[in-house]
Amino acid sequence: MNTFSRYVLKSFLWNFMLLLVGFSALLQLFDLLNNSAEILQDHLGDMNAVFEYAALRLPEIVSFLIPFAVLMGALVTLGKMERDNEIMAYKAAGAPYFTVLWAFLPAVGIVAILHFFVADLLVPTSIQTLIARDLSVERSKSKNDSKDESLFVQEGSAVVEAGAVGEDGTELSHLRIYTRDATGKIVHQIFANDAHYDAAAEAWHLNDVWTTAVPPDGAAHTEHTDSWDWKTRLTPAEFSDLVEKPQAMTLGKIWGFVSSTQVGVRPTYFYETWLQKRIALPVSSILMILLAAPVAHSLHRRERGLAVGMTVGFGLGFFYFLTEGLVLSLGESGAVPPFLAAWLPILLFAAIGGAWLIKQEGY
Repeated sequence: MNTFSRYVLKSFLWNFMLLLVGFSALLQLFDLLNNSAEILQDHLGDMNAVFEYAALRLPEIVSFLIPFAVLMGALVTLGKMERDNEIMAYKAAGAPYFTVLWAFLPAVGIVAILHFFVADLLVPTSIQTLIARDLSVERSKSKNDSKDESLFVQEGSAVVEAGAVGEDGTELSHLRIYTRDATGKIVHQIFANDAHYDAAAEAWHLNDVWTTAVPPDGAAHTEHTDSWDWKTRLTPAEFSDLVEKPQAMTLGKIWGFVSSTQVGVRPTYFYETWLQKRIALPVSSILMILLAAPVAHSLHRRERGLAVGMTVGFGLGFFYFLTEGLVLSLGESGAVPPFLAAWLPILLFAAIGGAWLIKQEGY
């Protein structure tokens, strides 16, 4: 690594860390203002719960803000270098402008590794800890306690419907199990008022059970029992996944759903979209450098201030996240292929940044 690359590495990482800390603190403040009252109410005014919630929410906030902090940090670094004529001096030595961007790659590579580590390890752990300690405000606001919001999972020829799922997946209510024949017709139905998983016996116990047999050439017959043991390979983990956010899954777990080694409760394309999204995550940091470079370069040529560059950077970041969220939603619904859902925003904004940079340099 040459002297210029070390200088860029030091300057960029310093600006990046300052912006990431500042934006994270601001976003966390807004999050606490919005949710602290409910946390205090649920935990009988215990302030320790608020502090614990803030600490556990921090990884998810940081993961969300890293690409934006990279964009703004690159703008600040390049803007300062343009203002102090450091890039002009570097180019006067015969180096083209794109070599300045190459100097950012070691720093952005470090950030990309950090981003993947936070998103794939810290965020899932923090979300699961929030749920385990009953601090997940978002989850408590959308509890699945209505029959109109039933959740489904398939096991072989049977379809399982859960009207409500406990936070750890061990408690189910309004449980229905539909068994189908080879043609897809229901031949057997079990309705249980509630179900409990016995971890010691590794078995499900159903209470207040109604069993209905539907023979192909006769009348349906219904029986009632107070309790019944349900033999299934489904575990509480599968049911807790019914309400689990994709952000709370590691790359290995998402791959398990895609490769069908684990029981999934959503369509395969949903997990494929998030698999591609997780892989593309570090690349978004590199994209931010490509977006920041022509902005800083054009502002210098037009003698505009750093404040204008920051404003343009905010606008670019906003439109990127807007496009990313829209295309990701289309991928989750199956409207676009998973690969496009994850990579289209990156390719689109890379083309915009590259074309803008080529125009500025006059290649």
